Amino acid sequence: MKKVVISIVSLVVIALAVVGVLLGQRYYNDRYVSSDYYTVVPADYDTTPKMQHDYTGKDIALGVEYKLTAYNTEGESKVVEFTVMDKNSKEATAGEYYQPGTYLLVKASKQIVTGQETIDRGKIPEGVLKLLEVNKQLVSR
Repeated sequence: MKKVVISIVSLVVIALAVVGVLLGQRYYNDRYVSSDYYTVVPADYDTTPKMQHDYTGKDIALGVEYKLTAYNTEGESKVVEFTVMDKNSKEATAGEYYQPGTYLLVKASKQIVTGQETIDRGKIPEGVLKLLEVNKQLVSR
């Protein structure tokens, strides 16, 4: 009888450990494994720096919040959101932020943007570029 109880407890512990590992892996993949998306800052996008705040309402620094439609190489769209902040001072210049017409390569997971950088227009896949141009024209009208 004692062996049966030990066996059942062992199986339950092993099953819980396997479930924990699988859930942890799923969380990690959804949160940190990113894919490439391409976007452009629309011509009429407001890039005026505004004071950014932490969760308590305390001022952090000036920054620009971006919310853009981006596309992967399969043509699937995704709304990407990120903030570019000037952490060095409370006075920033416009050159520190992505300006209208800037093409971006955005690394995004299912949950967050893990990074972004400017990219030359010529390095964007042709199919994606067509989608961006249509998007850019629609937004600027």
